[in-house]
Amino acid sequence: MQDALLETLDRARAQYAAGAVADAVHSCVTVVEGCTDDTDPSLVAAAATLVRRPVDPLLRARVHALASEALALLRRAGPTGEQAAVRVEAQVEATRDVFREDPAVEIEERADAEVEFVDIQARVAALQDPLRADDRLALARRAVATGLAVGDREMQAWGRLWSMDVHAGNGRRAELLGDLSALTVLAEQLGPAWQSRVLLVRASQALLDGRFDDALRLAEQAAAIGGPHSDAEFLQLSFAFEAARHQGTVKPLLEAVRLQVEHLPFVARLWLCVALMSAGLRAEAADEWRALAPYVIAVPVEAPEFLMVLAEAADVCAWLADDTHAASLYENLLPYERQHVIPHAHAPYQGPVGLALGRLARVLGDLTAAGEHLRSALAAAEELHALPAKAYLLAELAAVEPVRSRARREHADAALEVARRLGMAPLVDQVEALLGPREGDPLLTPRESDVTALVAEGLTNAAIARRLTLSERTVENHVSRILLKLGLTSRTALAVWHERR
Repeated sequence: MQDALLETLDRARAQYAAGAVADAVHSCVTVVEGCTDDTDPSLVAAAATLVRRPVDPLLRARVHALASEALALLRRAGPTGEQAAVRVEAQVEATRDVFREDPAVEIEERADAEVEFVDIQARVAALQDPLRADDRLALARRAVATGLAVGDREMQAWGRLWSMDVHAGNGRRAELLGDLSALTVLAEQLGPAWQSRVLLVRASQALLDGRFDDALRLAEQAAAIGGPHSDAEFLQLSFAFEAARHQGTVKPLLEAVRLQVEHLPFVARLWLCVALMSAGLRAEAADEWRALAPYVIAVPVEAPEFLMVLAEAADVCAWLADDTHAASLYENLLPYERQHVIPHAHAPYQGPVGLALGRLARVLGDLTAAGEHLRSALAAAEELHALPAKAYLLAELAAVEPVRSRARREHADAALEVARRLGMAPLVDQVEALLGPREGDPLLTPRESDVTALVAEGLTNAAIARRLTLSERTVENHVSRILLKLGLTSRTALAVWHERR
């Protein structure tokens, strides 16, 4: 066996000398994977330290993972591996990611590492309250250390993913990307399930940036790699919906959302409610909300989706101007103001909690509190480079400023710039409606006002024609003239303009 390992190591040396660094690393991984506690420590150390610190960050992460596994193996070998371990420790240090801090965690000697890991897993599941994030992070690091100690890559991978969940919820993007680099290397060796999770994390990061097409492409790739019943297949519709929600293309997804929530807990119908809201179907959304509201308020904090449910409920509540439930939602969300709405690092990012609080405070009539929440959340979004969230926050800040004030115009113009750049058509319409007609624009005639009110109710041109005893063509002409007068681009924008007044 050792002769075969030596032969593979010689091949790695030749590959490295020829400049095939990635191939050399792969061969060195094969050597270390074939080693046991009884293998000559010098052979383990030679494989772990053959490739010096590469410039490519991903390749360097592979070398770091290789050296870390070799070091764990040498430590298990006891005194015979001590001298070689010193050499490999230097390689671990030389190849570490300076942007990520992995503090050492002391692991007690246990007869069964699996018992250790299962205990960690259970405790992580019990500590989903976002306010217990630091406790979960400590457990995640312990899982990584346990996996390293016994050479179990899957334990390390779960630890990395749990760490990333914490960083995502706390808005620590740099730390999340550091763990993603380490997870990417582990996923290459663990296979499709983990490779698809890595792609989902990247899809979530794309959503955060406002790169909607990239998010859809990555989510589709993840589903194809993960296969049936994988996390990626389950979450693919969530990513498609979130991108569509920003771009104003939700209607084609309504039936798919309706079918998916049938197999989920009742409170998941909030997703359908949000879909109906995004599609402009006010009456249907209101019906769903009336049935859901009591269950939303009672969602358990132990659920990973806790903040997501409350934040989406806040959006619906604000859209429907439901001040009855707004107060309890506001109270439940307030302790989490500094958090971000994302149940897992490999799930869609949905913005800072402060955005939901700002909307609720506005519904409750407290514009001072609304402004404070929104400004704080805007700073967090800018720090995170969460561009869609930034656009929404600027729009909400414009809405709490006095009509025709300079501050309203500045916030609205900034929101329009970001929304147009990212292709967020519904937000563009909303902000244009918020600004209303410019000075000197003609006022609507009484008939045009009637038509506008019926458009805001969601009636079609045919229905408006029947209501006002007009021809459908006449209604079409009225709507066209109204949009032209007000400088708006869609019926949705016209409905929002009407509601604001």
